[in-house]
Amino acid sequence: MNASDLDQLPTADLQHRAFALARERRDWRFFIDLFRHTPTALDSEDLDPDVAEIGVAIDDLLGMWREATQGDWGSAEPLARAAFIDYIRRHGGAPAS
Repeated sequence: MNASDLDQLPTADLQHRAFALARERRDWRFFIDLFRHTPTALDSEDLDPDVAEIGVAIDDLLGMWREATQGDWGSAEPLARAAFIDYIRRHGGAPAS
């Protein structure tokens, strides 16, 4: 999918694809960078997971984000969409089945 095709998808679909890809890649930095730009930015300075526990740490971070935002990107939605599209394109996220 190219950027134009991805841009036609709802934010929720883009989020699902980008989060699944980042979780599979154990890309802690993607989540931290993304969440630092949310209206209720998480205090991620103290979050430094053990590499062996990165999957659990990502789940915890996602849970904190959902609790803080109720899953709503608010004014950060355009930034989040751009980040999702960029991440999916750069890291080869195949279309979800």
